Amino acid sequence: MATFVQDTDVRPGPNRYVSDPGVATIVPKYLEDYAHPVILTGEKSAKAFLDYNGTDEFFAPALRYDGSSSERNARELAVQAKDLDADAIVAIGAGKLSDTAKNVADMLGVDLIIVPTLACACAAYSPYSVDYDDEHRFLGVPVHARNSIALLVDAAMIAEAPADKFVGGIGDTLAKFYESDPVFAQADDLTVFDRLSWHSARLVRDTLLAESEPALEALRAGRTDDPHVRTLIDTIIGLAGTVAGFGGVRARESGAHTVHDGLTRIPGSAATMHGEKVAYGVMVQLVTEGKEDEARKLLPFYDRIGLPHSFRQMNLPFTDENLHTVAEFAAADGSPFHAAVPGVTAGQIIDAMRTVEAF
Repeated sequence: MATFVQDTDVRPGPNRYVSDPGVATIVPKYLEDYAHPVILTGEKSAKAFLDYNGTDEFFAPALRYDGSSSERNARELAVQAKDLDADAIVAIGAGKLSDTAKNVADMLGVDLIIVPTLACACAAYSPYSVDYDDEHRFLGVPVHARNSIALLVDAAMIAEAPADKFVGGIGDTLAKFYESDPVFAQADDLTVFDRLSWHSARLVRDTLLAESEPALEALRAGRTDDPHVRTLIDTIIGLAGTVAGFGGVRARESGAHTVHDGLTRIPGSAATMHGEKVAYGVMVQLVTEGKEDEARKLLPFYDRIGLPHSFRQMNLPFTDENLHTVAEFAAADGSPFHAAVPGVTAGQIIDAMRTVEAF
């Protein structure tokens, strides 16, 4: 198995992307080449999958992750899966579960099949994991040599989740454009794949601004088969994944995700969804870039769908200590924030957070 990975690698996505309502009811058909598939799932995701299938039992041995998205838990699960002679890992769950499963499959050197139960990020699509420690503080983003061999997206199952769960996915996905746009704009050596990524990022933003509200309205009205819902799900999981897939490190993250990562160092921040913290980071990044007018133009959209743009909305204390915690992490040497705002300082980020809080 090839393990050498570079940031310049083009990573188009899973070997197969299947977007088909009902596909979660026929997962075993995609496992016929394996003798010992092992499922990784969580408590809520297991219930969502089993309820959707109308059964109490999985089609294969199932291991439960602990919700930490930590390398420690991945290693524990890898040992358990190896004891079951696993020759494939089937991930059934949301973003953290997908990230954990990618780590496990990598450790074991086996194929990975992912069945997302939420549309909360592009984690199921990407070849990256986001690792945290046991206090849910961000640690790093390992890049895996292989992606999943199949990503089975069942909009009918995913749409059964509460509409509020989609809001974080919208926030995380909106950042694809705002984080990559300044990085691409400053580059003088764009490849054709960079340009494709940039166009994808713009399409992601435009699709979200047009589709999010009708999709959320349909979900809250119980119209889970509404075409706006399926478009939103495929945008959050699939289309978003093409941005970093084709753009590589330039399109993976910059200011908004770095602010998110800094926020994870504040006690209590884990109660706010990943994508909601990223959405707050978009506002901070835009103001730090000197684009306060653009940030303000996003405010009505944020307010209509429920994305946070203040510490108060994330139920976090707006204190000098917390501001410094976030800003010093986000402005540290080597931070991706520098890709969007070269030479950014903690003071600039603190000033931006104060401005955003006043919105």
